[in-house]
Amino acid sequence: VALLPLAEGARITLLHVLPEGLTPRAQERAEGDARKALQAEAEALARELPGSVTIHHAVRMGAAAAEIVQHAGAVAADLVVMGRAGGAALRDLFFGSTAERVLRQARLPVLVVRLRPRAPYRRPALALALDDAARDAVITLLRVVPPPRPAVSVLHACDAPYQELVYSSLPEEEIEACREERERKAHEELAHALAAALAEAKVPLDDAPAWKTRVRHGSPRALIEKAVKKADADLLALGTHGRSGVPHAFLGTVAGDVLRAVACDVLVVPPREAASQGT
Repeated sequence: VALLPLAEGARITLLHVLPEGLTPRAQERAEGDARKALQAEAEALARELPGSVTIHHAVRMGAAAAEIVQHAGAVAADLVVMGRAGGAALRDLFFGSTAERVLRQARLPVLVVRLRPRAPYRRPALALALDDAARDAVITLLRVVPPPRPAVSVLHACDAPYQELVYSSLPEEEIEACREERERKAHEELAHALAAALAEAKVPLDDAPAWKTRVRHGSPRALIEKAVKKADADLLALGTHGRSGVPHAFLGTVAGDVLRAVACDVLVVPPREAASQGT
């Protein structure tokens, strides 16, 4: 959190969720331990952050994902940051399932921290669909990665349903021509989406990153994983869906697949209309 470009007067809330089913004595002890740990973390953060930033902490009890989403709404958060400590398989499995549930339920950007924070992001990647979510994903990435901004690897996956059935009756040269035309249109739409996001975010050209755009044919899940590895990305940003997209819960599973597949931090951004309807 200390490495994020926080706004003047930002408010940070540290949240820990205890599981249900504890005995009264165990609950009292666990809550006390959690509050002590959160207080220590708050004091450590305060030493690293500007004086205008306020830090609060809270302990809740219940289903972790539901409590995280509900509390984020209660404090009017504009970003949820989830992190983990340790590398035990059981802990990783629990963290993954909780993070995936938050991705499905949240109506605000969620940053899942996988790497140990050492410096601001220097190798960001951006996976974009050509819908309303693209603009919001780009704008949120620009807010998380402040100037001087590094180059951003941008990927769009052309994954037309049933294209193999359609192409099977065409000569090879026509298939290639169709793919080239789709790639050309995708590059044009990507350029438009990136330019529109820069304009809306009021980012001067001098502060804009260099976009390294690529359009590939295939499954988004596989292509995103491959692109992240090739770029050695330390952050992957992706949107869920726009007004014409498929249900948010389904896209949450795609984001969940990506979350399990990549080793870098993941920033998942819902479309603005979903965020405005959130808790």
